[in-house]
Amino acid sequence: MTSWQATKLAAEEAYRQARITPQEIDVAELHDAFTPVELISYDDLGFCKKGEGKHLIRKGTVNLNGKLPVNTSGGLKAKGHPISATGIAQIYELAKQMRKQAGERQVSNVNYALAQNIGGAGSTISVHILKKVAQ
Repeated sequence: MTSWQATKLAAEEAYRQARITPQEIDVAELHDAFTPVELISYDDLGFCKKGEGKHLIRKGTVNLNGKLPVNTSGGLKAKGHPISATGIAQIYELAKQMRKQAGERQVSNVNYALAQNIGGAGSTISVHILKKVAQ
């Protein structure tokens, strides 16, 4: 498996509704219960061309201080992957990022954040885009 069609469809719809492109995302929380899934998601979410996700890692793009920090919370495995609670944990982390309350994990200038979660064997996939509003 090298792609989740449901991620592509959900992402396209989320970007359309938010009226943004993948390049406008400032921070993301991706489903990483299995290591390859995060790598596949880079492609499916439009963060890179197909098969080039490894370059995002090698170049440090997805590191905390990179252009597109991914899984600033440590990811699902770091939290013990609490099934049924993973999605809200992702949103919680992104809200903390947008409110500048993430402490040592804080990403600068977060205007748009993306959460991607997978249920079952890829049959249920959600992509949420959060937009920062004035406080």
